[in-house]
Amino acid sequence: MTTFIVNSDKTITMELTDTMNHLKQLIIKEFNLENEYIDLEFNLDKPIRGFGKMNLESGIIPRTMDNFPFNRYNLEGKTVNCKFIPVTDYQPNIISKSEVPQSVYKPPGMKTKNNDKDRKDINIANYNLTSLTDFPSL
Repeated sequence: MTTFIVNSDKTITMELTDTMNHLKQLIIKEFNLENEYIDLEFNLDKPIRGFGKMNLESGIIPRTMDNFPFNRYNLEGKTVNCKFIPVTDYQPNIISKSEVPQSVYKPPGMKTKNNDKDRKDINIANYNLTSLTDFPSL
């Protein structure tokens, strides 16, 4: 178990399977905040490091670390001082689930009908194979 002292007045105990995101949601709930998201700033005397574990240093923790459980850090049985910073303009990165990313090249034979329906600039050309205007002689 890990103990977090938030803003020097509230003590929160978390399991090692919980994540930073769980801690942030619990702080929002405990302090009755109107914001949907907060940043955490840790006040540590020295960085918390462990062999094969992620480092936890003083300062604002990056938002990319929200989904990692506490057992990935060396926080077993430790007490950590932190404070929260309310964030008003945070929009999480929502990644749409698709089989093939948009950046991958698809040859024309591999394109699906859904892709063709979405395009409005499809020109259907009718060619006359015996016409000299469509196919001039060389």
